[in-house]
Amino acid sequence: MLDVNKDYSSFIEGVKRFEAAMTGIPDRVPVVTQMHEYSMKELGIPAKKFYTTPGFLAGGTLAVQEKYGIDVPVLDYDVYNIEVEALGQEIIFSEHNMPDVDRTKPLIRDRDDLKKIRTPDFGSDGRFPNVVEMNRIFRKMIGGAEITIRFCAPFSFAASVRGLEQLLMDIYTDPDFVRSLFDRIIEEVLAPWVLYLKKKFPNVKNISGDDAAGSLPIVNPDIIRHWIIPYVLRLRELCGPEIYVPNWVGEKFLKNPEEMLDLKHQACPGFVEGQDPDVAELGPALYKEYAEKKNIPLVLGIGAAFMDLSSPQEVVEQVRQYIEVGGKGGRFALLFCNLSATTPPQNVKAAIDAVHRYGSYSDFRLK
Repeated sequence: MLDVNKDYSSFIEGVKRFEAAMTGIPDRVPVVTQMHEYSMKELGIPAKKFYTTPGFLAGGTLAVQEKYGIDVPVLDYDVYNIEVEALGQEIIFSEHNMPDVDRTKPLIRDRDDLKKIRTPDFGSDGRFPNVVEMNRIFRKMIGGAEITIRFCAPFSFAASVRGLEQLLMDIYTDPDFVRSLFDRIIEEVLAPWVLYLKKKFPNVKNISGDDAAGSLPIVNPDIIRHWIIPYVLRLRELCGPEIYVPNWVGEKFLKNPEEMLDLKHQACPGFVEGQDPDVAELGPALYKEYAEKKNIPLVLGIGAAFMDLSSPQEVVEQVRQYIEVGGKGGRFALLFCNLSATTPPQNVKAAIDAVHRYGSYSDFRLK
């Protein structure tokens, strides 16, 4: 049974390592992971129970992150579902995977349905109270260290309630409808929700929007430029400078990958994040050079598919390569992206061991 009163304040050391890495040279490259699905499987908790019980999400992810020696405690969950589920979008719970929206039953089928996008009662509707409670538990268990608040970014929100293919068609055939949809998403749901969370956690410094649907080749740079970034910036204007969206991918599809990095920089000005398979194909040096040019920290993410399908030896080699290129001179962190329930435990252990082996700044290669 998980103990939601257990003290995980030892994570504060890892948080300090990460903070040092964002501004200079720490003792070692810090490790960040997204591993809610992996934690669920490791703990043997059925998906519906795991994702609907704040103590399981908060305590479970901390227990597994501590077991594997992760530096930065991350509270991750099915972020894309929270807001839309509370509005009435149907969600499918499976036995072994995180829940997802029912893409056969979009909430917004026509203009009349826009009225369904209304301000919820964050104290009682859907799993909004769960999100507040899991963040409260999580923060208490890590000794009051800083947490990152999460929300579903506007474009992915719209894709969930309208359907991605239909939303992309609407952009070209009925842009006024799309503007109305985004306006309501921002003004009725996301801005009030973020401001509500800021009142609950007044010291929060990082408020991160998840936006996988805003990636290439799902969309193109023009859609990002005209339909995604303006609404991220609008939400930032309404809610504060803590708002950022870091997780678009797909620069490998462009002749000039830096075009995508420039777009990402507008949505996430505090650091640049590259994820596999982009980094594996383009090479980590591209990202390091961009981070140095913009004078911002770099986060490189090793992909979930790679961690699932590779041998431990391949994992070690990729970790080594990313650290030796990305970590040189500091201002660098390594991310393991959305470890799935099927990730081999030996690969997770090999990855963390490799960070300890190759990520020390006492090693002349990183200075």
